[in-house]
Amino acid sequence: MVRSRLLIYFGSVLAAIALINTPLPKILVSAVLNPEAGDAVARSLSSVTKDLVLVLLVSIYFEWARSRSQGELLRSVDLKIDEMREEARTMTAPATRRLALDASSPEELVTAALDRHIAYQIDKSSLVSMVLSTNPPHHDVSVALRVESVTGGVLQVSSRYEVTMPRGQVLVAATFSPSHAAALSSASTELFEIVTLPRSTPFEEAVRTFGERLECYVEPAQGAVRKAPFRKVPTSALRKHISLPVGMTSADVALFVADLSQESTEFVRVRHYYRWSQTLEEHFLFWSASRPMFVRTVTMDMRELVQGHEREVFVQPFLDGVDSLVLDAKDGHLLLRLDRWLVQGQGVAAIW
Repeated sequence: MVRSRLLIYFGSVLAAIALINTPLPKILVSAVLNPEAGDAVARSLSSVTKDLVLVLLVSIYFEWARSRSQGELLRSVDLKIDEMREEARTMTAPATRRLALDASSPEELVTAALDRHIAYQIDKSSLVSMVLSTNPPHHDVSVALRVESVTGGVLQVSSRYEVTMPRGQVLVAATFSPSHAAALSSASTELFEIVTLPRSTPFEEAVRTFGERLECYVEPAQGAVRKAPFRKVPTSALRKHISLPVGMTSADVALFVADLSQESTEFVRVRHYYRWSQTLEEHFLFWSASRPMFVRTVTMDMRELVQGHEREVFVQPFLDGVDSLVLDAKDGHLLLRLDRWLVQGQGVAAIW
């Protein structure tokens, strides 16, 4: 519409200039009035021609200037649109993916990822449950098991477990049955650790000894390491802290708690110690991950058994290809630097 109007305008100006530069105006005026008037009109039209030409030139200039500015504006708009499209390509898609991730459960995400690798297997739940345990993961874990002494065929063993965890309560449960321990692990995901006590000792006595040997230390970012005392939870208050699985009663489990909820930082570094005894006739000692965890180091120290009692000990990691990560593996001593995730069930065993 604007272009057609411009064409009409410039066409009219050019037609007027062409018309007044012909004899037609002089002839018409002379015929209507007289020859003298026709001559006067013809002389005056020469100045009008100059004015019309000037108007034409000025109009052309301003139209050129306006068209140029409009072109620059359109080019800048095109550039801005291109930038917006680029931002949409680089930002909208990740934002959409992030929304999908936030709206999906971990099991759904893992299942979707497994569909790319195990496309023809319908049931993926067993693999998902192994990778994503119901227990919350532990971070920056270091584990050490050590035979401290051997007396009369009885080993005194200590374990050290270091982990970075959110501040709160450290709950450690003890029971006398491995099946109870497995059921507790599934029913009470808030438990820090579950220990199966030996059946050779009455349960109440074993619990009392276990509580005396249970140690937990907090390592602040600044300041000295301090001990966090454990207290035994009364049997009547057990269900306030944990959920007991079907078939278990409060008499089947003992619960100890160390309260770290008043720490000044959101995450705390916890060092947990436990000591127990076992006989040489058991022929093995092992540690396995009870949940997904990011493990820094694993240490198995059986040197007291090898050097002091001349027992041949085989230390075998079940961690899937860690040979290149072995720092020390001789004389019953194994030190692994992993710096990677382990799933539930992976671990290390010592056999003699």
